[in-house]
Amino acid sequence: MKDLTYGNVYNDYYDGSSLALSGLGSGGKIFADHSWDTERARTCVCDGGWTGLSCDLRFCPIGNDVMDVIPIAHGGEVPQVQTITLYDAALTNTNFAGKDFAIQFTTKLNETFATQPISWDLTDTVLEGYIESALKNLPNKVMDDVTVTINSSNGANGVIINVTFTGNTVQGPQHKLELLADECSDGCTPRITGLTNLMTFSSTTLSKVEVSTVGSHTAYECGKRGKCDRSTGVCTCFDGFAGDNCNIFNPIV
Repeated sequence: MKDLTYGNVYNDYYDGSSLALSGLGSGGKIFADHSWDTERARTCVCDGGWTGLSCDLRFCPIGNDVMDVIPIAHGGEVPQVQTITLYDAALTNTNFAGKDFAIQFTTKLNETFATQPISWDLTDTVLEGYIESALKNLPNKVMDDVTVTINSSNGANGVIINVTFTGNTVQGPQHKLELLADECSDGCTPRITGLTNLMTFSSTTLSKVEVSTVGSHTAYECGKRGKCDRSTGVCTCFDGFAGDNCNIFNPIV
């Protein structure tokens, strides 16, 4: 059996055979295929709210560090804003009337929730209320407060839906919202007709979700002002701080 020597140039093993390779001395053989054990590798994909190598540890609530804020004199705090722009294939917004859709939200704890069906309404203020209510009604109060504004008066420029994350539980950078626009009928949830005429690809008019305002808040476990109990998923806040995610400043008197 040949003695295997470690090839420090190519970071691989060679066996001293007659094949000469630059940087490996007078002779060497390199094993270039690094995929031999790809089917043997295993790792856990944890459910939302759980972490660790074996998914046995809990996440704690994520919050803004209240000691790391922008003073009012320098612009103050600004929440994140995400903009959903929707184009009808015929560039006629009225084609959305009578349809319903849903929005999916993934939290910072990797929990994914979909809203109840949202009925499209051609009156912007009515549709704003429908979307706000659906987002606020997501389970576990994962989106405790949000503001929605809509502009559908631009005609061929599509329907512009601005979602501002104003709540305590959604401060800091958030995952992009996902629009559920495909039909979901019998045996599917949420049951929606979908926005069947939605334009999903075009060189000039692309329906999309984007972060239009980054925001000034941060997002740390326990607001960086507490310690996470991995067994319970509960924050123990440092003195002077309070709240589920320790982002309430409570000065000691």
